[in-house]
Amino acid sequence: MPANLQDMPLGQIVTAIGGLGTAAFGLLDALKAAFGFINRIGLDHIKQITSQLTPDQTGDGVPAIPINALPRNNILETVEANWVNGTDVGSQKAIAKSLVKLHLSVGNATALAAKTNVDPAVLGSIAGKIASGVSLTQPESDVYSRFDLIVTALLDEAYQLSDQVYRNGTRALAAVIAVLLALAGGWSIMGSAFWGAKDMYLAILVGLLATPLAPIAKDLSSALATAVNTMQTLKK
Repeated sequence: MPANLQDMPLGQIVTAIGGLGTAAFGLLDALKAAFGFINRIGLDHIKQITSQLTPDQTGDGVPAIPINALPRNNILETVEANWVNGTDVGSQKAIAKSLVKLHLSVGNATALAAKTNVDPAVLGSIAGKIASGVSLTQPESDVYSRFDLIVTALLDEAYQLSDQVYRNGTRALAAVIAVLLALAGGWSIMGSAFWGAKDMYLAILVGLLATPLAPIAKDLSSALATAVNTMQTLKK
């Protein structure tokens, strides 16, 4: 084995660091079974927006749940189940939008119109006609199309931000795991002399580099190897 990192080819260094990052991500994925909060990182914002888009009905004698629609709690549970299970984000948004539109009714049209910035009277008329199977007029169809686009935009914003929070959160956790693995590896090789030595700080640096480098380590090492081989060929 090389005495230190300086004696190792750059491609091997990159591959080793990438391998550490891959191991950290793999261990993090295994920990999801024991620590459920990992799968729920970023979910709160999605549930907040979905809850706002499924308001309760108002009015005397109006049932709390629209006819032929899921209760809000069931909608939120469906949204959570899809998020935790890692369903494709595009499919998640489509399912959430379908459930929101299904929850629209005369009783909650005013509250939903305030959230989506459309005419409450027209949206209430649309909800009533949809429930009774009556065709919409052209102006109502235009309002309903705008309503659909606004709901799509709100859900897209929620899922995009939440996905970013999830990716950043899991990367941060993977970085912690990678650092711990690097420290454990250094200690197993050097023993107690490792703590406080220069190699300990080098191990921390390697752990921090491992997380962002893991997804591209294979491609980068292959590119470096190709470049080195090309340069050696040109020198001959």
